[in-house]
Amino acid sequence: MTNPIRRSVDDLGLLPAELWCELEQAVGKPAHPFRTPVFGTTNLFECSIRVVVLRQVDVAKRWLVAYSDARAQKVHQLGLCQQAHWLFYDPARRTQLRISSGTMVHVNDAIAAEHWQKLPLVSRRNYCANQPPGSDIHAPGDAIAPELKAAKVTAKQLEVGYENFAVLVSTVDQIEWLQLSDEGHQRAVFNWTAARWSGLWLVP
Repeated sequence: MTNPIRRSVDDLGLLPAELWCELEQAVGKPAHPFRTPVFGTTNLFECSIRVVVLRQVDVAKRWLVAYSDARAQKVHQLGLCQQAHWLFYDPARRTQLRISSGTMVHVNDAIAAEHWQKLPLVSRRNYCANQPPGSDIHAPGDAIAPELKAAKVTAKQLEVGYENFAVLVSTVDQIEWLQLSDEGHQRAVFNWTAARWSGLWLVP
């Protein structure tokens, strides 16, 4: 196990940049523990969580980006409440990030089109199910037509999935960092205050 880095009082202002750098690295590293965070939404009465793939990080815009089927429960919930939460955990370093964000859903617009073009064909088929996610089916399966799973499927054939493709763009407004350690845990929270991150040390 990698020993966690102990932080001093003077390190507080340096942490946000380091955390964003770590999130950026996770996008290009499939094995990075931050690559598959938990994403939480609410319908105003109860919370719902699921694992997503971190697709893009834009530090300047404070964006975290994930993809979804536009018919999924999380998209419906984001229509009711844009506030979403991300949970990242690195078990080797025992580091946890809890991130709060306002999230916009992009379907059939310039942002959705840009990300759709970046998707490999094997990934585009995931949005071609003929029923919404969570629908009842009679046997195990993915409700994707067999011809769309053929090795020689074309981009034109998979274009049917574009109308179901959603890009979730979260603008981060709070980051809470927790470092677990046998020498004593450390915790801090950072809030975006118009032009910069403002941090406070917290009791773990």
